[in-house]
Amino acid sequence: WITYDTPVSDQDEADVQYVINQVKNFFPFFANNTTVILSSQLPVGTASSLSKVYQENYSNHVTFVSIPENLRLGNAIRIFTQPDRIIVGLQDQNDKEKIEKLLSPFSNNIIWMSLESAEMTKHALNAFLATSVSFINELAILCEKVGANANEVEKGLKSEERIGSKAYLRPGSAIGGGTLLRDIHYLNQLGERVNEPTHIFSSILKSNDYHKNWVNRKLKTLLNNVENKKIAVLGLTYKTSTDTLRRSIAIDLCQDLAKEGIAIFAFDPVIHSIPDDIARFIHLKKSITEAISKVDGVIVLTEWPQFRELTTEVFLNEVKQPLLIDPTAYLAQTLGNDSRVHYHCVGRSS
Repeated sequence: WITYDTPVSDQDEADVQYVINQVKNFFPFFANNTTVILSSQLPVGTASSLSKVYQENYSNHVTFVSIPENLRLGNAIRIFTQPDRIIVGLQDQNDKEKIEKLLSPFSNNIIWMSLESAEMTKHALNAFLATSVSFINELAILCEKVGANANEVEKGLKSEERIGSKAYLRPGSAIGGGTLLRDIHYLNQLGERVNEPTHIFSSILKSNDYHKNWVNRKLKTLLNNVENKKIAVLGLTYKTSTDTLRRSIAIDLCQDLAKEGIAIFAFDPVIHSIPDDIARFIHLKKSITEAISKVDGVIVLTEWPQFRELTTEVFLNEVKQPLLIDPTAYLAQTLGNDSRVHYHCVGRSS
């Protein structure tokens, strides 16, 4: 069972060859009638391509199965052991019984398909989620301009039975982490290879890149001259329930703000130290109050429950200016409800 994490660059481009090379290293050790399961995030056609290479160089009978990973940072074990369904792509139908037995402790809801369909399903799922996020964020910016409330629009959309309550339609931050956008790149590269345009997938990358700068644009509008200003950032991790900083939107934003001459003071309840290259532009503090002391603005970037414990009185007593930028409206019902706080979130006019 091959489960290598496919490395992703800062441009969300995957190093597919790394995983392919690792799999090829195992080829000499495959016994006859071995079944190779691929769960690494790889482009459609990879399993068949590896199978072809093996058959050209070795005589043993080896078959490939695609079970695309569906893990989520912070919930990986639960998602693996309690999946709502499992996508399985078979090269050889004779492997079906073996795979059913392997997966039976976790789920009997197996969706069977071909190798290529299973690989494409993973691309399709992540591309659909990325499209949804980009869609609501673009719509939210328009809401800001016309006085609509994007969170109210979100409720209206999710109440539609053809969309549903679990849709990725919450206005807020741009897509980070690399996982969803990796599949967008796969699909764009596939379009180039087969000489077919991918207008929608290409536009998602442009839309998301633009939205990454929403906080930066908002700060410049509100503070006019940002040079030598002090800003507190609450939350550095890629998301809650994990301590990873890899491909974190918060880290990217802090770096961009530092380049503008802004001093960054940050607090994250699960981050107690940061690498030297990040420490060059982020001053890590041990508490919320330490981070927000005498700052010109506060930005909330990860939705840790501790941040909702921050009262208006403490906030006003600590900060230099009562400016709060909260892209996902996480503190809308607490600090965002007090007129003394200059509160801003994605999708609402100020």
